Parts: sequence; C-alpha cells; structure tokens
Amino acid sequence: MKKRKIMKISDIMKKYKNEWILIKITKTNEKDEPVEGELIFHSKNRDEVYELQKKLKGYLYVTYSGELPKKGFAVAFCGKN
Repeated sequence: MKKRKIMKISDIMKKYKNEWILIKITKTNEKDEPVEGELIFHSKNRDEVYELQKKLKGYLYVTYSGELPKKGFAVAFCGKN
C-alpha cells in the first residue's frame, strides 16, 4: 500500500480549493490546532467526506477549503458519533 504524503494543512487547502477535505492529523501547534497531516480524501460533495470519516478512526480533521460565509451569516453542522 502506498504511504500518503504528510503536508501542511494550508498547502492541502490550497491544492484542493473549494472542496471538502478529510485529513489524518500528524502534527498540531501549541494550541492543539492541526498544522500537518495526511490527505485521506477530498470531494466537492460534503456527504462523501462525512460517510468515509464514519468508517475511520484516529485524529481526523474535516474542513472546507472554500470561501467563508460573509459577516452576518452563520453555519451549523450536525453529526453523530
């Protein structure tokens, strides 16, 4: 099996712009924020990413690399563990 490349989170987000990203975290900063990881999966479809995440274990990070909502808007997520 091919080993995944460890990358900075910021580089992964630039490479997969406007996509949902699933990352296995390999390094955090002093505030325990993810800074490096292995790209597990990426997709324009959020549900695909969350479905795969349910099947995996470990320190995982799901994020969206697109534009953040404008001031005055809110975003909410709901999920089960």
